[in-house]
Formats: sequence, structure tokens, C-alpha cells
Amino acid sequence: MYGIFHLPFLKIFLTIKTVKNLFASLFILLSIFIFSSISHATEAIYEQHIAKGISGLETNNYKDAINEFRAALIEKPNDATATLYLGIALNRSGDKEAETTLKKALSTNPEEPRTNLELGIYYFNRATYDEAGDYFENTIKVAPATEFSARAEEYLKVIKQRGKVKHWILNISAGGQYDSNVVLNPDNSPLPQGISRKSDWRAIVYLKGRYNIITKEKLEGSLSYSLYQSLHMKLSDFNVTQNLLELKGAYTISPTLNLKGVYSFEYTHVGWEKYDYAHSLSPSLIISEGKGFSTIVEYRYRKSHFIDSDLFVSNSERTGSNNLIGITQNIPIGTFLSASIGYSHDGDSTRKDYWDYQGDKGTAGLRWSLPKNILLDLAGEYYKKDYKGINPLSSEKREDKVFTTTVLATKALSERYSITAGQLYTRNKSNIAVYDYKRAITSLFLNARF
Repeated sequence: MYGIFHLPFLKIFLTIKTVKNLFASLFILLSIFIFSSISHATEAIYEQHIAKGISGLETNNYKDAINEFRAALIEKPNDATATLYLGIALNRSGDKEAETTLKKALSTNPEEPRTNLELGIYYFNRATYDEAGDYFENTIKVAPATEFSARAEEYLKVIKQRGKVKHWILNISAGGQYDSNVVLNPDNSPLPQGISRKSDWRAIVYLKGRYNIITKEKLEGSLSYSLYQSLHMKLSDFNVTQNLLELKGAYTISPTLNLKGVYSFEYTHVGWEKYDYAHSLSPSLIISEGKGFSTIVEYRYRKSHFIDSDLFVSNSERTGSNNLIGITQNIPIGTFLSASIGYSHDGDSTRKDYWDYQGDKGTAGLRWSLPKNILLDLAGEYYKKDYKGINPLSSEKREDKVFTTTVLATKALSERYSITAGQLYTRNKSNIAVYDYKRAITSLFLNARF
């Protein structure tokens, strides 16, 4: 009777227990599912913030990048990756909080090369070179033969050079040139308007001394003087003497923006007679986009006074002013190769309208760092000049199209001495025959720096 009476009750008890177990299992599975869904959602949101932050870094939008990496840290507090990227963004924006953030990232993983590199850059930008050097050396130690160690080595070279900075610097170049069509002047100065159509050898001496007036973290200033002298073997009427005085200044606005300015005064003699003197003012803005990319935007105003002489009897007609605006983009291609492209527009306003012109210039260049301490520079230039008035030598307005190519190879003999060989070719296509010419210059110079 006892067993028969309790049998239904036992079945009911077992059924209730089974249902409880089933509900417990379902609750556990549901909790796991919900937790997993929340985790996946959190991970997805985290990844989105990281991706947007990296995009902000690559486009130099540091404010947005900082906000994104902070949001990522809300999703995953103390995350090493988000902390590192936040430190990088703060460092790029010049925020002092970068130091604390990067050190927090480093404490998580002391062997992370990028964190060491960024801390080195942080202290380098604040001229704390000893501490910067320690982090750069650690970068090389933990990640040898990598992109990080290569950049660290570059910074260490700069630190080494800064340790040797003197208030004054003297550069001397001496050598010879063969010119197939003699009309030579120092760089960046107007050519004497008269084509000899004669070839000649000449000796050249170039001296430049610079004194650093101000050398601070964000402000630099210098005063320099240079002397250029050419001495022809036969055509002494084309000997050029130029004295050039320059006052330069540079101010670092931010890690990505630098403002520079140059005032210059030059005085030139041709054939030992006064040729011209000029004042120039040239401000420029240098924008660093990161990874070696930079853009230079430049304006230049030049006021020239040309002087008549026996060789250039109507030289003073060219007296006037020139305004130029240009842009240059520097492009790193690899560790040992870089390129640059540029465009500028300038206009000359003179005493005679047939000397007035509007010019457009395009430039391109490549620079290779070759083995054996050899630096190779290739450059090309196209310059189109449309003159305003009717030229007295013709019944039409003058139009010039100037093509120039240059090849220079410099071999470093030591830290102080180098030797440079070069070849320049110019083709000036003009609709007026007297200004139409070809010209080739072969050069060899010994250079010294003290």
C-alpha cells in the first residue's frame, strides 16, 4: 500500500524537478547568448571607433581622432591599442597629455616599438634630447631592422648633429665650368639680357657664412652673407660678382605647420661694372602631412634696380618689381628616394612694357641616396613667359618657352668635404630670334663646410 500510494507523487516530484532543471538550463543558455551579443556589439563599436580614429590620424584630423580613441576606451577601458593610438593622436596635436598616455601604454607592453618611438618623438619635439635618445635607442633594441628602428636612427642622427650646432657656419665651393653659351649669374638672379653665343671656361668661387642669432624650440633666426665670383678665361666682360645678404626666420606654429620668412639684399656686378641691386621678401608656409610628405606654399616680392653700362646700355629699362606665388609638394618614395613637384606663377612690372611679362613654371625633381655616400639629383623645369608689349627688335610680342634639365652628383668625402659634378642643359625657344638659344654647362666643384 505504501509503494502504491506514493508512486504518483514520486512521478509528479520528478516531473517538477525536470522542469526546474530545464528552466535553469534555458536561463543559463539565454544569459550566455545575451552576454555574447552584448560583447559582440561592444567589440563592433570599439572596432568602429578605432577605424575612425586611425582615419583621422591619416588625414591629420587629430581632434576627431582623439575623440574616437577616447570613445573606444569607454567600450574597452585600459585597452593597450586604443591607449597607444590616443597617445599618438595627442602627440601629433601637441597636447602635453600625450606623455602620460604614452607612458601608460608603455607600462602595458614595454617591448612595443611604436610606443617607444612615439615617446622619443614627444621628447624630441620638446628639445629634451637625452630622454628622447633613450627611447629611440630602445626602439632600435626591441625592433631592429624595421621601419620603427629606421625612423629612430634618423632622429638619433639629428640629435647628434644638434649637439654639434655652432653659432656660425661657413661653406666654401670652388671649381670650374665649361659654358657653351656664356651668360652666367648666381642662382635665383635674373640673367643678363644679352646672349654671347660664345663658349668659354671659367673658375668659380662661392663663399657663404651664416650666423645663428636665435636657436630655440619653436623659433630660429639667422643672418648670412655670400659672395659669388666667376672668372672667365676669355670672356671677362661676363665675369659676375654678387654680394648677397640674407636675414632668415622660422617659427613652429604646430607639429604640422612651420612659418618661414627671408629678407635679402643683393648687389651684382657684370664685367666689373654695376649691373643691378635688389631687395626681396619671401614668406612661406610649410605643411607637414606625415610620413615624409610636406607642402610648401611660398610668396615672393622682389624690387630690382638695373643699371646701364657699356655692355648693357639699356639695362635700366628692366627696373621694376616681380611678384611670385608658388607651391611645392615633397613626396617620399622609399628610404633612399624622394621626389618633388611644383608650380609657380610670377609677373614682372618694369619701366618698359615690352619687358613686362606673366610667367608660369612647372618643376619636378628626384633625389637618390646611393651607396658610397653619393647623392644624385635630377631636376626638370618648364617656364613659359608671355611678354606684354611689342619688342623693339621685332614687330610682335615676345614669347619664350624655356626647358631646363639638371643632373648633379655629390660624393661625400668626409663630414666636412664633398665633391660635386653636374650637367645643365637649357633650351630657350623664343619667337624672336635674338632670344632663341641653347646652352649647356658642365661643372665640377670641391665643397667644404666649417
